[in-house]
Amino acid sequence: MRRIRTLPAVLLLVAAVAGCGDSDPGPETVRGVVLEIEGDLTSVESFVIRTDSGDLLEVAPAPDGDFRFPLPHLHDHRRTSAPILVELDRTVDPPRAIAIQDADDPTWHGQAEEQATPERVIDLVIVDGVLEGGARRESVAVGDTVTLRVRGDSTDEIHVHGYDLYLTLVDGPAELTFEASIPGVFEIELEGPHTLLVRLEVN
Repeated sequence: MRRIRTLPAVLLLVAAVAGCGDSDPGPETVRGVVLEIEGDLTSVESFVIRTDSGDLLEVAPAPDGDFRFPLPHLHDHRRTSAPILVELDRTVDPPRAIAIQDADDPTWHGQAEEQATPERVIDLVIVDGVLEGGARRESVAVGDTVTLRVRGDSTDEIHVHGYDLYLTLVDGPAELTFEASIPGVFEIELEGPHTLLVRLEVN
């Protein structure tokens, strides 16, 4: 008789445990600082964050994730310890980041309207292989759209180092537009004589 009374309770416990295993907690959002990054200035394979609760998490960006800034911008967060918000999918190992955002940005969940990407135009006038006014330094933010607008009499190429972009100069003005997605300081030079035109700072 004792076994007959206990059997329903055991079955009920097994069913409860199985039911808990089937539950899907869904994505989890954590806040933390970036400690390590696996990858270079053009790609990020994984990164480690320390959450506000002190946990260390290794995270791999999801291929179809919602990243509100270029992933290489994580290098800036590692350097400055500025916090980020990461929405995690813990159903895989290591957990995948399905969304990443600056911690203090109100557009994390789309509350604010999307803003147009700032555009920076850099005008260069080259005469006899020399930049008018001499070489200079220009600063832009990560994610800005940069347009090089060149005029002059040179027949050559302009090389944007780091981004490995070229602009061919022939008769008449020429333009090159690109996204400043890689942080750092990069030289823009007249390729033939290796004449420095601009040191472009992206931060």
